[in-house]
Amino acid sequence: MTTADDQQQVALVTGSSGGIGAAVVESLRARGDLVIGADQAPLDGQEIDGFHALDVTDEQGTADVVRQVVQQHGRIDVLVHAAGVLGGTPDPLVTSTEEFERIMRINASGTFTITREVANTMRAAGTKGSILLLSSVAAKEARVDYLPYNASKIAVLHIMWSMAKILGPDGISVNAVNPGPVNTPLWSQLADQSGSAQAARDARAAQLPMRRFAEPHEVSSAIAFLTDPANRYISGVSLDVAGGAHLGMGS
Repeated sequence: MTTADDQQQVALVTGSSGGIGAAVVESLRARGDLVIGADQAPLDGQEIDGFHALDVTDEQGTADVVRQVVQQHGRIDVLVHAAGVLGGTPDPLVTSTEEFERIMRINASGTFTITREVANTMRAAGTKGSILLLSSVAAKEARVDYLPYNASKIAVLHIMWSMAKILGPDGISVNAVNPGPVNTPLWSQLADQSGSAQAARDARAAQLPMRRFAEPHEVSSAIAFLTDPANRYISGVSLDVAGGAHLGMGS
């Protein structure tokens, strides 16, 4: 078993091979955390301290990954849950119930499962840790496309709020970061499905007060702040990282 030293946090990052997840891995390792990734497949060339294959819809598999991380590294101090999907059908009126349920299983139920498992592990060990969930500004307003995704991300906020209240007495902080448009493969998928990727990107950026998308490292910087032990008193916060989105036309 490889254990972290007293000054080093053990961080589990799901979605570690994705755009935001990979940036989180880099940010947490840069500050000295021992970082374990979890995703469907590893990212080629990624500098990381360990990796587990994970399907977030597999309840037992999720519990097994959490258990294995603790067995190998002694504890989990930080969970950053960045795994998630957009979905393939923009128009809600032609979205199948099966697709709606699939997106909810991945984005909402998967978030609940891993948050529960890590929370119980932290409580059992007496770890005063941090749990950080990825929601989206899309959770906060009515939209005419990608309804399952939007619904799943407001579910993430409710999971965060409830867990912050439940785990506060144990000294565990629970927060969420809500990105707006970010230069990641997820946005590229959305833009491509619109039929005119660059036009869709330009139109979306024009709605934002800062007139540009975020870079993944700008999201990971906020995540690093909220998972820093010095900031553990911050809990139950839903933090937009969206270039002032709600101040302008869109979010």
